[in-house]
Parts: sequence; C-alpha cells; structure tokens
Amino acid sequence: MARQGVTLMCYWNGRITSGPHGISYEGATPKPIRVNYGITYNELLDTVYGVSGFDKHQVKLKITCRYPACREYIPVPIDDDESIDIMFDVARQPGTNCMELYLERVPVPIENQVNVTVPAHANKQTPVEKVTRDAQVDSFLDPGPVDNTVLVLQNQHRSAAIWEGEDPGVLTCRQRLATMMREWQLDSRIRRFVIQSGFYGAYRIGFIQIDWPLITALVERWRQETHTFHFTVGESTVTLQDVALLLGLQINGHVVTGNGDLQWDDLCEELLGVRPDRSVLHGSALKLSWLRSRFHKPPPDADDLTLQRYARAYILGLIGGFLFTDKSGADVQLIFLPLLRDFSYIEQLSWGSAVLAYLYRELCRASKAGANEIAGPLILLQLWAWERLHIGRPERLGGRVRDPVVPDSEDVGNIALVVGDAAIPEEQVPTDPLGCRWRAPVIRRDNPLRALIFYRDQLDQQTDDQMIWQPYTTERLALQPDVCVNDQHVWQTIAPLICFDVVEWHRPDRVLRQFGLHQGIPKPCDTEVKLHSIDRRGRHHYDWRSYHGRYIQLWEACEESIAVGESEEHPMHYHDPYMEWYRKITRRLITPLTQRPHMRFQPSSGTTHLLVQSLTAIHNQCATILGAFTSDCAMRAMKDIQTMCIRVLQMIGETRHLETRPASCLPYTNNMEGSLRLTHEEVSPLPATTQTTTKAPSARGRSRGKSKGRGRGRPHTNTAAVAAALSESFLPPVAAAPEAVSSHHDDSEGPSYLNQKEAAPPEKSIYVLEGKKVVEKAATVLSEAIHLLECEKEVETASPPPSEPTYLLEGEKEVETVAPPSSEPMHLLEYEKWVDTATTQPQDGPMEKLAELTEESRDLNRPQKKSKHV
Repeated sequence: MARQGVTLMCYWNGRITSGPHGISYEGATPKPIRVNYGITYNELLDTVYGVSGFDKHQVKLKITCRYPACREYIPVPIDDDESIDIMFDVARQPGTNCMELYLERVPVPIENQVNVTVPAHANKQTPVEKVTRDAQVDSFLDPGPVDNTVLVLQNQHRSAAIWEGEDPGVLTCRQRLATMMREWQLDSRIRRFVIQSGFYGAYRIGFIQIDWPLITALVERWRQETHTFHFTVGESTVTLQDVALLLGLQINGHVVTGNGDLQWDDLCEELLGVRPDRSVLHGSALKLSWLRSRFHKPPPDADDLTLQRYARAYILGLIGGFLFTDKSGADVQLIFLPLLRDFSYIEQLSWGSAVLAYLYRELCRASKAGANEIAGPLILLQLWAWERLHIGRPERLGGRVRDPVVPDSEDVGNIALVVGDAAIPEEQVPTDPLGCRWRAPVIRRDNPLRALIFYRDQLDQQTDDQMIWQPYTTERLALQPDVCVNDQHVWQTIAPLICFDVVEWHRPDRVLRQFGLHQGIPKPCDTEVKLHSIDRRGRHHYDWRSYHGRYIQLWEACEESIAVGESEEHPMHYHDPYMEWYRKITRRLITPLTQRPHMRFQPSSGTTHLLVQSLTAIHNQCATILGAFTSDCAMRAMKDIQTMCIRVLQMIGETRHLETRPASCLPYTNNMEGSLRLTHEEVSPLPATTQTTTKAPSARGRSRGKSKGRGRGRPHTNTAAVAAALSESFLPPVAAAPEAVSSHHDDSEGPSYLNQKEAAPPEKSIYVLEGKKVVEKAATVLSEAIHLLECEKEVETASPPPSEPTYLLEGEKEVETVAPPSSEPMHLLEYEKWVDTATTQPQDGPMEKLAELTEESRDLNRPQKKSKHV
C-alpha cells in the first residue's frame, strides 16, 4: 500500500553548516511533523508556525529543504507549491523515511507589522512630548533589571534569549526512577540497612512524574549570581530546611567527598561481591540496568554479609536514579560506593547538603542560554514548588494510590513491617517525610510547550498571596521524625555545600522570609561562579578532599555563620525598602510582550503589567498636579481620571501600587532620585463577587503513564456578577478643593490567605477579570480618560465653563450642592450634559459612562458593545 504522507524533521534555533557531505544543521533538536502529499505551501507554512511557536506577524520564516543531489546534500528553498512537489518527489522514493526542513527567521519590516491604529489627535503632540511619552512607555516595557549590579550575567541567561524571540522550549528532564521502583522493590531483609543509612525517606517518596514545563519555568527564574529564584514577589530558593523536611536526609555531618583515584572493578568486587565486565562499566560509571538485574532479590539463605552487599546495591540505585542523576539517566557514579562501606558511617555524612549542592549546580547550568536538558534531584525541586507556589500542584494530595514504591504487604503508617502474615520483630519504621504526602497520580501534558507558556504567564503575574513563605508550620514540624528536625540550628547557615567536585554556596540570608524573619536589603554576595568550570572531566585522579580543603573547613564551621533577623508577623509592604530595591535589580518579566503564539494560549502578563504601570503613572500625575489647578472644570476632569484609574486597578486586584508608603518604609535610593511617594483617594472597596471553579485543560506529555491527568481547578469570577456589582459601586465624580480630599490610608495588610484553610476573600482573588477581558475593559477606560483630557484642553482655551452640581463623599452620605448656571456655550463640555435642575436628573459624567460600560458586559456570550461619547 502506497504511503499517503511523509515525515518532515523541522530544525530551528541553530545554524546551517556545510561539510564533506553537503549541508547539515547544528545546535538544535528536530521536531517531527507528519503531512500529506497534497499539502499546499500556505498549509505547510501554518503548520510550521504552529509547531515552532513563532508569531507570523513578527517573524517571517524562510524554509530550506536538505535536498539530496548527486554526491552531496544541497539547500533548496521551499517558497511555493512547486518546490513542495519537488521535495515530495524525493520523499516518494523507496528507502526515504523523512525529509529535513531548516527554518530561518527573517524579521518583518515595521511598516508591515500589525499595529494598533493611532488616533489622529495623537500626532498633534510636540516632538519633545512624544519623546518623553515614548521613553515612559519604554520604561514600562523594560523587563529589567534597571540596576545591573546584581544580575551581572543577564546577557548569558535563558530569559534574555526568550525575550529576543529565541525560545529554547521545554527542558528535557533526565530521570530513571520509574523503572527501578517498578521492577526493583525493596526486600524486607535489607530494609533495616536502608533505614540505618538514612535513605529510607527517599525510598518512601519513590517515583513522582516530573512536570517538565514546571521545572523549565523555574529554571528560567533561577539566577546563578544569587542561587535564588527571582519571582515577582521577591527571592526564594530551596534551602537545607526543605531538603531535611521533604526528603528526610541528614544535614549536619561530614561532607560527601573522597578520592577519585580508585580501581572501580576491584572496588565492586570488594563491596558488591561481583566484578562487572567492561560492557557495563565505563570508567566510574556503572549501568543501573545491570545493577538492578544482578541484585534484584537476595537468595533465600543469604547471610548478613550478602544482605549488606544487596543493600549497598539498592542504595546505589537510589543515588543514581533519584538523588544524583546525571545527563545519561542510565548510569550511577561509583565514586559514592566507598562511602557505603560502613553503614554506621553512612548516617554521619551530610547527604542533604550534597544533594542540594548537586541541585544548585544543575540549575545554574540549565539556566544558561542554549541549555536543553537538566538532571539532578528534580523530584526535590518539584516537591518544593508544590509546597510554596500556586501553579502546577496536583489536584489532590497522594493518599492510598497504587504506587510501585509501596508493596501491597506494607502499610504507610508508623507501624511494624509486615511480610506475608508475620511481623518483623524489633524493627520500627520511621515516620515518612513531608514529601510523601505529594505522592499523587501521574501528571500528563497534552502539549508541554503550551503548559510552559501558561506557567510563565502565571509566574509573571504572581501576587503576594500566591507565595507560601512558611509552609512548614509548628504543628507539622512536631509530627516529623527526628532526622528531619534534629539539625534546625544549621538550616540558616551561610556556607558552601560540597559533593566531591561540586561546591555551591548556600545563601539563606537572601530568603529570610522563608524562616519567618524580616527580609532587608541583603549584602552583596559572591557565589563564585568560577567554580562551575570545575568538574571531574579530566580530573579522575583528584583527591577532592584535599582539593576543596578550604571549603570543607568552612562547612565544618557552619554553626558559626547563621543568618539571623527580626521576626516578621505581617506580610511585607509593597513599598518596603527591600521590595523597592528588589524591583530595580530583578528580571520582572520572562514572557515577551509581543509573544502571541498562533492558535495557542495567549499570555496576558505583559499586557497586564503595562496596564498596571500605565494606570499607576496616570494616577500619580493626577495626584501631583491637582493642587496646582484653579479651574473647577479642569479639577473635576483630573479627579474623574484619577478615580477611573483607581476603579480599574481595583477590578484587577492591583491597588497595592497606589498604597501610601508607611512611615516605617523609608524609600530606597541608590545614588538615584528617590521614588515618588504614591498617594490616592480613599475609595470604597468592590462588593463581593461570585466565584466558581473551572478546570484548566489537561496537558498530555511524553510520559508513558496510562492514567489521564486532570487540570487543576482554579478560581474563576462570574463576570456578570462583577459588572452588576461595579455599576452599583461606582460613585459620582468628586469635585472638591485639594485640601478637602482625604489622603488617609490604612497601610496594614492581611495575612497570606494561602496559609489559611479559608478561601481568599473576593477582593484578594487573582482572577477577577481574566486575560483578554481585562485588557479590553482597560483599553476602553483609557480611551475615555484620553477623551476627557482633550475636552479639557478645549475648555481651557475657551471661556470658563458653567458651574455644575457636585457631590462630596462624607462617610456613607452624599451631599449635593448646586451652583448657579452660566451663560457659556454648552458644546464646550462634550463629556457631560448640563441640566438646569440637578435634583431631577443625575450628572452624566465619566463615572456614569464607565458604569454603563460595565453594564454592557453582563452577558459574556454576547460580544462587548462599543462605548459612545455623549
């Protein structure tokens, strides 16, 4: 039967090279697509845009086919239907399995890009005004950092490539624990050795499906200059506290290091009782598959020496498949085997600090531009994210799910072990570490790239109540085994973490909020990035204990360098000096503002960021110049604009930007002009809204699990209820003297609602209005504000406008005052309608028009009506 289609291997984000056999492609992983022979050029182009994620309005793709000529491969441009037919002539020949397409980006000229139509009046501004406003808008679009003294390696970071349109995509996460846990269950006779060594907690956690897009989104915010994640709400990181509580590993102890100059086959024969052949042993790397098959189950009559050998093999499997996985994902490094000689010595080693050092090193490498894979203890990183962040969590905590780590004959409680019908005497099972509670069904993603874009967008819009700074409460700590809480005194140590050739600095002084302490502006730190160039390649004969002797001494004195601070009982204020400093030195956005993937999830973080910054700037300028206005009409217009800004920021839950800085928060300055103090009018809070729960679409990934994953429910606001509530809450515009305006504001903030069992109140919800609806409504409001300013310019050049009824807010009452009418022409006031008797007809001001706009958005199934100017 003739084939009906062909497989095309698409390459991009690399370069075309020439060799002895013709052209080829370097620096990228191919993405296969299946197309029919009858496909047209336009259909192929749409398919290529969809698989690559490029925006066809911003980037033009040039497609080149690797075409076989007489003796070499030559480039053939694919730019019409005829060139596609020529390519398919080769694909139809016997023995041809696929064709290769190379994608090159050609920027679209500015005049050809799709832009928003600019109103005619926008061109009437002077060149100086235009340059000033363009610079202000550009500052809103700048993802940061403004101050480059901290993130000095930004140009080498993964986020820089993403912002320039060179998105490397989802990282490949290397892990081989599933096969081990499924085919190599822990024998009850060697369990006591695993417990004694301190690895039983890692065994109990077992296999958890890695969420590749979530790991990638975290890597994009990891900074090797500080060894922290740079979120929008501040710095956070995986600390020794997380390792101890989530994995149950020993923290305080001797460093995990030793000599690399050993005969590995002799060592295996001594400690494992068998000498592996050369097919499974390459240098110090031993195949996990051989280890699993050779030590699957000890013989029935095994003595204590044989059981110890089987226990060492199983611990090596946990080390190579869970805690210290390498890029191969199939080997374990025998450099750890000498440390397993004496089981009483194993428990004296600081395995927790070694695991954290290995994780830091993998994060630093993967965060560089061009990296495409990551290894290491990724389960630890994912458990940490589930404990502290609002995205990517399973729908439910793992209960009695069928997991290969838990045999049918073993209960999960702290009881004696059972084998068959007989209990093992004098053996107590340790309490599971906290990481075991996340043992959940397999996570599956239909489209990993789409999930990554969603995670980026959510982290770009992260708010304070979406970060759990202290998930480990006192009550939870009281239930943990001794191995998890014995080393609390060194959780906050500032010291190097060591694992043979790996040395990485632990900096809890930058994340004091994770320990319930107030975070001040941290001192400059040096994570010694130069240490990343030191690894075991070419250094197989090094004695790492001697090579890193200085750092080992610092670790042994870890109890003398503890990060301390004052206790913090309330959430950090938006204008705290640390936050103002942090917003200058951090990378605020990852998702490019121009990213609009074809037929995919549309991120809204950039537009929301621009909306918030623009409205905040408009509000602050109004507050600054209100006192200088003498015209009542001009003052009313400014007050209307300011009130509209407040209302829109309330609708999207971003009024924190307008909060007055408390007296205790002195402005941060760094040889620069201090930040402008923000003030705003007291505005009644929005009424309660109705919340429902909607499921995010499930995403299927490359895992082989058979169970279907479910999207995590998230709060969703009934927009019709919001519209009704807003129309009732919008009050008439305030027209009063500047001194009559109240500047009092309550600076106190409530506690983080994620730390409580009750649901967050509606005004704290992050999904009041979502994505496109927020932007559309904001654009309408801003256009109204611009129209008001234009009307005021006409009024200022004409005669003084008539006095009109005004409303003063006094508590919950409205006091109406009527001024005598004027004889000035009415056409000068386009934005309001004068009536002779104010008591018979309400003022038709901009706030009423805004309320009318919200009334028009009640029915979500009906397109939103365009507003008219009265």
